[in-house]
Amino acid sequence: MLNLKKTAVAVLALGSSAVFAGTMGPVCTPGSVTVPCERMAWDFGVQALYLQPVVDHYAGYYLDPIGGRHYNEVEPDWDWGFKLEASYHFGTGNDLNVNWYHFKSDDNRSSYLVYSPEIIGTPSTLPVPAGNYPVGVVAEPSWDAVNVELGQHVDFGEFKDIRFHGGVQFTRIKHEMGIAAFATSVSPFPAAAAAGYTKFDGFGPRIGADMMFNLGNGLQIYGKGASALLIGESKFRDAVTTLGTFSGAGYGERDALVPELEAKLGVAYTYAMPQGDVTLDVGYMWINYFNAQHTALTTNDFALHGPFAGLKWVGNV
Repeated sequence: MLNLKKTAVAVLALGSSAVFAGTMGPVCTPGSVTVPCERMAWDFGVQALYLQPVVDHYAGYYLDPIGGRHYNEVEPDWDWGFKLEASYHFGTGNDLNVNWYHFKSDDNRSSYLVYSPEIIGTPSTLPVPAGNYPVGVVAEPSWDAVNVELGQHVDFGEFKDIRFHGGVQFTRIKHEMGIAAFATSVSPFPAAAAAGYTKFDGFGPRIGADMMFNLGNGLQIYGKGASALLIGESKFRDAVTTLGTFSGAGYGERDALVPELEAKLGVAYTYAMPQGDVTLDVGYMWINYFNAQHTALTTNDFALHGPFAGLKWVGNV
């Protein structure tokens, strides 16, 4: 029994010497989370957007001779849009922000050969003899979004800031399309044509966060994300003519619940002046509205992506 006690004491002594031997390791000190000092200010900003819509509407589908369904890419061109915004800053890092995005892509034209004049999604089959026909497509998507945000700025230590925000979004998406099939490549008039549009108007809650990392001397990099859930009306209308004669039309509308996701990555530089601060902002954005468009046979997403650049001025009240 005595030997057992001596052994236990020796083990404890050896263990304690190992614990206290050497130098002390690094000590982790929790960082502080603070809000800015109380401030009242206004800001106004404008951004130029250079975006490309991403669509998967029915205009690109056709049937081959054995009934297989193929897709010819109908890709809208890159085009210009803008964002306007204004904010009122109050309290300890609070702000009320209103911003408006506007984009419209005009005169997007593409063409391809199609076997059989039937275009999947039109209200009727076009009674033209089977064969390879030149087909032209015109697509003009447009998008407007108005966001109202109530934000809270929080400082996570010396270099990291996050602005949390919540609010509402109103969105309007409209996509006008025209399709024409010609008897030959030199025919001045189409043998058959279809025209129509899809449209979504929605409203709902929106939340997000703007995460910024300060590099010093007014320079910062950021990542921003937001999501909305919109309820609204989705509708479509189309009509078909064959050899100049009206052949049929389709129309439909329904309530739709549309989720939306958006993300931005960019760099900002702020220059301080006696009259206020001016911020130059450049980055890249991605936006997607799920199942926002529908036709007689399909339900489709609407998405945008592209670079942007802008200026913002912040002045104290």
